[in-house]
Amino acid sequence: MPGKRRISKSQILETARRLFRVQGYRGTTLAQVAAELGVTRAALYHWLPSKESVLCEIHELVMDDLLEKAEIILATDADDVERLEAILRTHVRSVAANMDAITVFFQDEASLPADPARRIAKKKSQYDQAVKALVRSAQAKGEIRPDLDASLIVMSLMGMCNWLYQWFDPRGAATADEVADHVVAIAMEGIILPLRVETAPLD
Repeated sequence: MPGKRRISKSQILETARRLFRVQGYRGTTLAQVAAELGVTRAALYHWLPSKESVLCEIHELVMDDLLEKAEIILATDADDVERLEAILRTHVRSVAANMDAITVFFQDEASLPADPARRIAKKKSQYDQAVKALVRSAQAKGEIRPDLDASLIVMSLMGMCNWLYQWFDPRGAATADEVADHVVAIAMEGIILPLRVETAPLD
């Protein structure tokens, strides 16, 4: 019989993320979340009034975390390429550190109600636009290949980072930092404008 122990909002979200990831959002009930926590379903309502609100909270937290970290990086004095690399590293680490939340973010995005879905889409656009502005600035300075479309660059980079949720194993041989190093190396190799090396004419 579920007891009356105190639970926190973070505990509810942590449990819900794990169950949603394994069973899917539609395949999980709040009764199951409550049972995992050893409380009654009514105990959840103090923090989150519905299963939809739990899903929305998970999505909001993912985007708020990425936006906050990007804003910190963008506010530094580093050059455009350095800041782009830092954003990619941070994005990879965020995905690797929050596999349950990121998996739910992508696999259950279609289950968001209309208004929250629009709000999340706006935050995703804000994030992408910030990275795109960085890419375009670097292109204007001759640091990133100008023949590549900035929008396609950003979509490709984000795709590399986000797809980790499908294959990264925190218990595997590669650490999150090592994966971040590889992603940055592969990504930047494809878009950085090579430096022209001046050579002396042959006699």
